[in-house]
Amino acid sequence: MVYLIINGGMEYIILLTGCINPNGMHFTSLTDPTIRLKQYADAINFYIKNTDLPIVFADNSGTDMSLLGIQDNQRVELLSFSGNSNKTRGKGYGEAEILSYALTNSHLINYGNKNSNPTIIKITGRLIISNIHKTIEKKFLFQEPNSVVVSINSDFSFADSRIIIAPKSFFQEFLKHKEKLDDSKGNFFEHVLIQCIIQEKNSHYFPFFVEPQIIGQSGTSGERYKIQDQNLKYRIAYKMYAYGKICYFNKYLTNKKLKFHHHIIYYFLYIHYNLLHKIINKL
Repeated sequence: MVYLIINGGMEYIILLTGCINPNGMHFTSLTDPTIRLKQYADAINFYIKNTDLPIVFADNSGTDMSLLGIQDNQRVELLSFSGNSNKTRGKGYGEAEILSYALTNSHLINYGNKNSNPTIIKITGRLIISNIHKTIEKKFLFQEPNSVVVSINSDFSFADSRIIIAPKSFFQEFLKHKEKLDDSKGNFFEHVLIQCIIQEKNSHYFPFFVEPQIIGQSGTSGERYKIQDQNLKYRIAYKMYAYGKICYFNKYLTNKKLKFHHHIIYYFLYIHYNLLHKIINKL
């Protein structure tokens, strides 16, 4: 039996993207297949143990999936294909190939759910979101189930691709822009992603209500991610940031506007947290 968390009629599916053997992929510092294999196995096992969601792992290096050592589980689907034929385009293009393959070939995504447009939680496959339940379940007031949820940088030029929560239909729209991806030309996955979010006409954008706490290592730089100290000062600063992002994005960037009264309420919440932030910094 596949166990699902239902979100306003939308079914959640975790999609872990992977490349166990980069085999010369450009802009990749973590290249040891043995290390990467263990990181993927650890992440898959974490989500098996800590969620009741269906999990799809898709690898584009053609690796034998039995090497992961994942025990048979009806809610886990392991896919592998030989991709990375355009290594000069970098890992962003490879990531898009993985998304395309999974959306086309995954039984859990296409047939193992009741909804033809399930909500996909796309996570870079070697990473563990330690607060995965809060990341998924906690939402802003008025946030619709089919929203596109992702972290965006301060100047709205970059969307963090490590974890994206969005309906399947959004990822399908994103893949229409796959040929724009080319790391060698500075056209990164994250840049195309933010442009697709801005152009999106069917789903509203929201940041995460609770910031994802990421455990793992960057494949690009080799950097180890550090979990933020979630003290009161930090939580207030994050809420100020999040409501500010919603208001600015809705007013100046998006093709999918929020209802006017929703925008006003979010703006007053931003002012509220901004004042709290100033007060707590004076203490």
